[in-house]
Amino acid sequence: MKKLISLILLVLGLMPATYAQVRLAEFWQSGMVIQRDQPVHIWGRGIPTQQVRVRLADDEAQTTVLPDSTWSVKLPARRASSVPLQLLVQAHSARLELNHLLVGDVWVCAGQSNMAFPVSAERHAAQTFREAPNPLLRLYDRKPGAFRYNEPFKAHEAPFLEPARYFQPGQWQIADSVSVRAFSAVCYYAGRVVQETVGVPVGLIHMAVGGSPAEAWMAADGAGADTLLQCLFTGDWFGNKALEPWCIQRGHENLDSLLRAGYLLPHGPHGVHHPYEPGFLYEAGVLPLSSLSVKGVMWYQGESNALSSRRVQQHEALFPVLIAQWRRAWNRPKLPFFYCQLSSIGTEKGYKSEYWPLFRDGQRRLAESLPNVGMAVTSDVGHPTDVHPTDKKTVGERLARAMLVQTYKKPLLPSPVPVRVCRRADGWELHVANAGKGLQTADRQAVRGFALGDVTGPHTDLSAQLRGNIVHLTGAQTGQFLYYGWQPYTTANVVNSERFPLSTFKLPLP
Repeated sequence: MKKLISLILLVLGLMPATYAQVRLAEFWQSGMVIQRDQPVHIWGRGIPTQQVRVRLADDEAQTTVLPDSTWSVKLPARRASSVPLQLLVQAHSARLELNHLLVGDVWVCAGQSNMAFPVSAERHAAQTFREAPNPLLRLYDRKPGAFRYNEPFKAHEAPFLEPARYFQPGQWQIADSVSVRAFSAVCYYAGRVVQETVGVPVGLIHMAVGGSPAEAWMAADGAGADTLLQCLFTGDWFGNKALEPWCIQRGHENLDSLLRAGYLLPHGPHGVHHPYEPGFLYEAGVLPLSSLSVKGVMWYQGESNALSSRRVQQHEALFPVLIAQWRRAWNRPKLPFFYCQLSSIGTEKGYKSEYWPLFRDGQRRLAESLPNVGMAVTSDVGHPTDVHPTDKKTVGERLARAMLVQTYKKPLLPSPVPVRVCRRADGWELHVANAGKGLQTADRQAVRGFALGDVTGPHTDLSAQLRGNIVHLTGAQTGQFLYYGWQPYTTANVVNSERFPLSTFKLPLP
């Protein structure tokens, strides 16, 4: 009996503020960045019928805790400011005080392992640590509660497979040589450039899960009438042949030992929960965060959706839906969404990258067709045998350039974009936008990467000369498509005058 009483007292002691006090949502902490120019939504939990009063600087609001124990208020939008603010929340005898709050831009960074790749493993880490201190750049890391590669989950990790518990609450930290080490390198480098260029405080919220497929980050009920997508959210996901076999295999590797041992794991309409389950990361990560006002999204994902032509075709249909779902979640139809194009990796070591050129081209076309969507080209900073290339500084800085041009309207040169192909008497002309002072090659060598081909791929290499914003191509006259850099690991080398690379592509010939 004494042990039982002690256990009860221990559990009660671990309950946040013994549940008698008002609580704030996990993102509301001292040191955070509040999104500027948008209503300030503050929410949390408390005792039903209790009055809650909120004051942020000189703005106040009052509300009543609802029967489901939740409460929320909205305060007026605020301009960007690096002057620290204080937030006070009071309910009966309870009082919460947050300090050192700044107002600026908040960016969400999500995806799979190349987004999770930490600064500590990045090629420029030593220099980055020296340059890291910046009181106007704040970091918030949401770590998965249960994540392993091909190893079984432990019993103590099983409760974290409940969507509401999967991402662990982080802590807002000022960027410095310690806090950046475990933080997403792509997210950090992009955010650093934006903060230094725009001059307002920037908050970065990172949540990524290695190997996660795009459908895990989508709403399970959001496929609509698209039969190509409906099949992803049908039945038990362990038996769903429309999904990536590798993802299902990883689910078995993680969960089977617990299931055989008789553990009752958290589950839903599509079977036992797992971070690769379609819809899981949307419910676990996106929905809880969508109540927080943000500037936009940075995304680096795709490797798990590029392992077959069928999966590439699926991704072309689902990625615009994913973006639309996230925009609906935030009630922002024009929410800025920026993503990294897949990089380069060869097939020599057995990696299934033969469909990466097709995947990259789908990403390129999407960036040209959707509003408030931008892409960072990364095919020139890949690795022939490593799916996790270590130069994330270049990737993040290119992502920032797209953000600065499109969202912040800075007069900067973006990446070059292929526009059209014209026939000439002696060959072809490719017209390129965003060439700046003229196209060139990144290595000062002859132009590489152009070929003519048909639906099966490139078959005849072309010679190329660069003149201003035009590529003159000779060497063949017949073909259905002009290809550029159409290899899993490409050495194509055309860049603009600021050395931003031309995306790999496939364009129909006139």
